[in-house]
Amino acid sequence: MINKIHSGLRRIVQNSRWSAFTDIQKEAFDPIYNGENCIVEAPTSGGKTEAVLFPVLTKAAENKAGGVRVLYIAPLKALLNDIELRADKYAQACGLRAFKWHGDVSQKDKVNQMLFPAELMLTTPESLEAILLRKGNWNEVFNQLQSVIIDEAHSFALAERGLHLISLLERLENELKVVPQRIGITATIGNPDKLLEWLLGRKRRAGKRIYVKAAAEKEKDFILHYISSDNHNTESAPVLNQKLYDLLLKKKSIVFRNSRTKTEESAKYINDRNRALNTQFPLNVRTHHSSVSKYYREAAERLIKMRNEKELHALITTSTLELGIDIGDLNQVVQIGGLSSSGSFLQRVGRTGRRPGKPQFFRGLCEDEEELLLLAACINLGVKGISESIIFPKKAYHILAHQIICLCLQKTGIGKDALYKILSNSYCFSAISMEKFELLLDYMVQSEYLRMVEDSLLVVGIKTEERFLKANWKRLFAVFDSGPMYDVVDGKKIIGTLDIEFVLAQQEPPWFVVLGGVEWKVKKVKHETRQVVVVKTEAGNVPKWNVFSNSEVPFETAKEVGRLLIGPEMPPFLDGPAKSALQKLKAKHNAIGWNENCWVFDQEEGGSLRIWTFSGDKINRVIAALVKLLNLGKCQHDYQKVVVDADNRDYSDVPERIAAYLKSYTNKSREEIENAIISTVPNHLFSKYTSCLPELLSKERLIDKSMDIDGFLCELKSIICKI
Repeated sequence: MINKIHSGLRRIVQNSRWSAFTDIQKEAFDPIYNGENCIVEAPTSGGKTEAVLFPVLTKAAENKAGGVRVLYIAPLKALLNDIELRADKYAQACGLRAFKWHGDVSQKDKVNQMLFPAELMLTTPESLEAILLRKGNWNEVFNQLQSVIIDEAHSFALAERGLHLISLLERLENELKVVPQRIGITATIGNPDKLLEWLLGRKRRAGKRIYVKAAAEKEKDFILHYISSDNHNTESAPVLNQKLYDLLLKKKSIVFRNSRTKTEESAKYINDRNRALNTQFPLNVRTHHSSVSKYYREAAERLIKMRNEKELHALITTSTLELGIDIGDLNQVVQIGGLSSSGSFLQRVGRTGRRPGKPQFFRGLCEDEEELLLLAACINLGVKGISESIIFPKKAYHILAHQIICLCLQKTGIGKDALYKILSNSYCFSAISMEKFELLLDYMVQSEYLRMVEDSLLVVGIKTEERFLKANWKRLFAVFDSGPMYDVVDGKKIIGTLDIEFVLAQQEPPWFVVLGGVEWKVKKVKHETRQVVVVKTEAGNVPKWNVFSNSEVPFETAKEVGRLLIGPEMPPFLDGPAKSALQKLKAKHNAIGWNENCWVFDQEEGGSLRIWTFSGDKINRVIAALVKLLNLGKCQHDYQKVVVDADNRDYSDVPERIAAYLKSYTNKSREEIENAIISTVPNHLFSKYTSCLPELLSKERLIDKSMDIDGFLCELKSIICKI
């Protein structure tokens, strides 16, 4: 392979004294260099970035025409900042330039990029949207585009931004003379073929999965600790944070918590304990999450890599550091609280054990039995190398409405047929018929989000201008909406952001807050400019942010929970209290008699009927919606079961009725089931673009997003109902 790569890259490899190319780098070079569409799938630290950049840059260097030849899209600014260092070095070695484009880059630099474009551009979906809408010469800049690289493609596929991204790619390609190859870089997932299909869209040439298993199984040092509530014998119940403090001593660590508030709670506890102990070498921690400013996040990322007396001992973070940002080789990963995704566990634990001979070192801390159960299931699946499958939406009507608006602006008016031709190629719109597309357009015209001019051209309407085009179009570029925030400022430096509700709930200054793991005194609140003015101090309260949690449990994790509860297995990584807690849970569930080939009906004390499936939230939501149609009483669900409230009914024959009714759908189509349950679906706002949708399409989108009808049908055909 050394002779295939560009001579400049060859010198980097030789000067860096690489021992050898990884297997994924060897396997990926030829198909990527030859222009094939593909996903590159390998475990964390497998060298996937170089596996993709080396062939695309080698190929790009052969084309002497101007313009962007490689477009690299990542989900996080921090990830782009991290990759830029390597990408620029590799590009320069090939006689090319790299340019990073996102919201923190100056307008002057962006203007220069459009005038004298670098061959490799690194950006985010929101920035790409802004380019297509704001830069009149963008099609000239991208006219020589050869390759589009989607980093952390699995992460995009799980989020609204991924739907936005693949729509953007169709719009981009529609203006180009040559269709560029698409390359997805991904961690291991349960259905990679579907990810490839999602990435390539409906009318694409063939693509392939490039996958290499890890050369050798890494040694694992995993322990899951359970901290029983019986031990919480102090007013503030700091037992968990005490345990965390002890774990972090003399180890460089990353700690994952499930909310921004909890990251700051742990940081505050450690700061308080450092002061109480008054040690010569205090435990130095910082927090890293979306409400900490770019400056402080990047400072924390730099500090964690250092190896001197001022180094950072631990970063306490939400999921913001789950993705592939390089923070060096860590001694351990700590997860506090539950996880619902084995893929997330594998991403996180992959932060350790990167050096040869070093084990993957993981510690879990749980105070709640349910969280313990879920985390144990995720670890168990991770140890087996199993990741959950991704469910890919096909009726993303709210994103379709957003893209219709954007195309109307981009084209300064566009016809219905042209709109459909461009957008229908996206996988996320693949189940939307022309009839439903026209229904959406008609509603958007009637609601004044669009206007019809010259009898056939669609342009934006007055309501679009009012809701999305004020303040320099800032609300338009992103499909998500974070809500109003206050900037926290120290002099001219932005520390981070606070929710408006939290700020307004505080007393008049001074008051105190912890942010970024640092404690601040609030001197002034400027409501007119939404600024909180602070100075450093040694006392602070933990702020609260609005939490929009997506903690739904997927099918694979739910099944593993069922196996742990019903079966004999006791995972070896559980500590003594964790084993005791799981044993108690087993004793409660052993009598159910569930296995992977059945749904079990039983009646709890008090009368409610339970259907035990362990099929996950999305499948159980389908079952609950269908059972509601029988009008047997209030119907609820979680990832383990569906519950029908007794409602003073005699349930003696009800299980048979429900079982027969569910089985009657075995040979029904997805569309037939959707039509049956649509009356049970509430109509509520789930996006800032929901208002652009008629009620029918809003409900169809909710079904598409929150239910797994295909999974339900698959289960229905293979299981028996045990009554």
